[in-house]
Amino acid sequence: MIESDAQLSEICGQLAVSPILAFDTEFVGEKYYTPSLELIQLKDKSVKPPILVDVRALEDLSPLAQLFADPKILKVAHAASQDIPILMHYLGSKPQPLFDTQLAAAMVGMGAQISLKNLVRELTGAMLKSSQTVSDWSRRPLSPGQLQYAAEDVLYLHDLHEALCRRLDEMGRRSWFEEEQARWLESLTTAADVPDEDRYRNVREWARLSGQELAVLRELAAWRESEARAKNLPRRNVFPDEGLLALARTQPRSKDRARSLRQVPQGPLNRHLDAVLKAIARGKDTPEEQWPQKPKRPARANETPAGLVELFQALVRSVAEREAISPTLLATTDDLTTLAAKRHETETLDLPVLKGWRYEMIGKELLQLLHGEMCLRIRQRDHMVIEV
Repeated sequence: MIESDAQLSEICGQLAVSPILAFDTEFVGEKYYTPSLELIQLKDKSVKPPILVDVRALEDLSPLAQLFADPKILKVAHAASQDIPILMHYLGSKPQPLFDTQLAAAMVGMGAQISLKNLVRELTGAMLKSSQTVSDWSRRPLSPGQLQYAAEDVLYLHDLHEALCRRLDEMGRRSWFEEEQARWLESLTTAADVPDEDRYRNVREWARLSGQELAVLRELAAWRESEARAKNLPRRNVFPDEGLLALARTQPRSKDRARSLRQVPQGPLNRHLDAVLKAIARGKDTPEEQWPQKPKRPARANETPAGLVELFQALVRSVAEREAISPTLLATTDDLTTLAAKRHETETLDLPVLKGWRYEMIGKELLQLLHGEMCLRIRQRDHMVIEV
């Protein structure tokens, strides 16, 4: 256990020579705008036991920030999509280079979202015993069960990394994995950098509003984001989505009119009434040329020849089985629907399935199928056969 700044500085100095560092985090997210980071688990490749860093007991995290930003140290984690934004907030940078074992497992055909417990069992034969998934990690002292659970989260990550690297190399997919890992890491960074004025796009059903309604929603959502961040509260605790949508549609100018709206929760409204009315006024006064643009209508399955999307999906599943890779990693239903709807514009389509390793594995065959250069048959004991 690391429970002082002096201990952290010392242990980070020792870990700085490690070429590979496994990590995980424990945090409390449901109560706050920014999840409260409580524990960071670390494990180098030596026989040393896992290191548990009690973030709550520390004042200076800069030694950790330097460690995670060191380009000479490969950071290994499992399903780190939640951990990375939190670490970016507390440490000031994302952990890189990174190897996510869940993503690597998907690349070698072990399922799109395999759990750490199942992956450890399949690749090492070990069984993770403890279960603390609903623990309150903010309470002190941490229980023996919590400490065991936290340690187990990083105990086998080096073994998983080695086993998955062997499979990636055997299947010739190391470069594909690195490409996908970089794209995935960049998407997490981009999602964390959304400015307040664009937060209206995170409100459910925002695209159903008209131009001026969107201008009002943009102001309301930006106000809510600022308020939630300032008070470190979840956005829904400041004002729920359905309330913002109702205000954007009705655009009340007076307190009495706002209070008369049945769809608007009165508790949040009364707490923030003045700020809400000012945001509505700013939105209503926005010139038309500055209104947010409604999103382009996405392609729909009923705009495509009957069965084409389903045919694409059959091909994707067949290739995924043939290549031992998760089908959801190859192509999303939205991508396939867009490809079918815009089948006459394939040269200008900007779709992941038509780029990089996905193009090599499935995109090329989707285009061949679309252009009549390939057929699918059922034979050989009911297995699907692709014929070019």
